[in-house]
Amino acid sequence: MDRPASIVRFEQFYLGHIVVGLVGSSIALFGSDNPATAQMVETFGAWVPAAILGLGVLIQATLWCLISRKGSAVAKWILVGLTALNLLGAAFLIFGFVTGFGAEVRNLPGSLLNLAASALLIAAVAMMFRPDTPAWFGEAAPAA
Repeated sequence: MDRPASIVRFEQFYLGHIVVGLVGSSIALFGSDNPATAQMVETFGAWVPAAILGLGVLIQATLWCLISRKGSAVAKWILVGLTALNLLGAAFLIFGFVTGFGAEVRNLPGSLLNLAASALLIAAVAMMFRPDTPAWFGEAAPAA
């Protein structure tokens, strides 16, 4: 079965989310004198922030492959759950901008890029629920 147009768009939005999120997270973690990152490096070692970013990219790449190449409905719903957690984090980030809470550890360019990555993620997830996708995920018979 050929991939539906919505899955192709999902792939574009999701890969954009991964790239923009990686850049934003890298800037937020390594772009300034972040006391939280400094404490993490002092406590666990310099490899930990990079390992956390790497693990995140590995999980996202696995979900991308399972959804856009294999049509896994389980991976689809895992991504929906992770997106809900991402939105919770984005809400806390916006709350922090509005109230000033946590300003000492926040990096503005990195935070704005992470919010943009969240918007791309929402667009990607929306593409999985378009009318042309149920057959791709094995949730309905293909249209005749």
